[in-house]
Amino acid sequence: MMNRILRGSALCSLALIFSIPALAVTTHRGVTTSKDGKVTVATSPASGFTPGTDVIDALLPIYNNLSTYPLGRYWCCSGWTISGPNSIVGQTYAAAMPFTPAGNATVTKLVVSVGYVTGTNGVTVTLNSDAGGLPGSALASFDLSGLPQFGSCCTLQVSNTGVPVTGGTKYWVVVATGDDTLDTWDAWNQNDTNQTNQPFASYNNGVWSPSLGILGGFAVLGTRP
Repeated sequence: MMNRILRGSALCSLALIFSIPALAVTTHRGVTTSKDGKVTVATSPASGFTPGTDVIDALLPIYNNLSTYPLGRYWCCSGWTISGPNSIVGQTYAAAMPFTPAGNATVTKLVVSVGYVTGTNGVTVTLNSDAGGLPGSALASFDLSGLPQFGSCCTLQVSNTGVPVTGGTKYWVVVATGDDTLDTWDAWNQNDTNQTNQPFASYNNGVWSPSLGILGGFAVLGTRP
């Protein structure tokens, strides 16, 4: 187990070498953003790791990119910036990850790997329809609080819902700030199982746009009809 922890720490350090941008626009207690503000990086991991809980249970994994390794469910130290207009980042950022169910199902849980940097400790998670390849209207919305410190691993945030989805149809899981988290700076940790650039959507000051990068860690769980 210790070798696995050390190996995970080494991989995280390598990720930092390749992820830390040359210039940063915002820093806070060892956490910094990329020059464009879209990426948040912890320059030194938080001390200690918390084993991730088993959130999969017996539910149908409609989509899941979370690692099965309890101390490496997602990358500790690199993620997509989630911030409100009154945050020290100074801009509104959100991110949305797509998934397409293989068949008809009912979504009962949304699981996301989101960490807290500063401001109000909270985030809004929504399940959205698709609108021309970008997030459309929200089908369900949840306000979460008590997020773990960004740069640590591997606490997960869980939202319970009951939304039917159609096989072969694209949907989105969105993480954003809301009316009660206008001063928040959070980060959606990147996943630990598929370190390749994939399409997703990013939000900056009122506009959704297509993006390409490592997806945020998340799972969509449910039941078959």
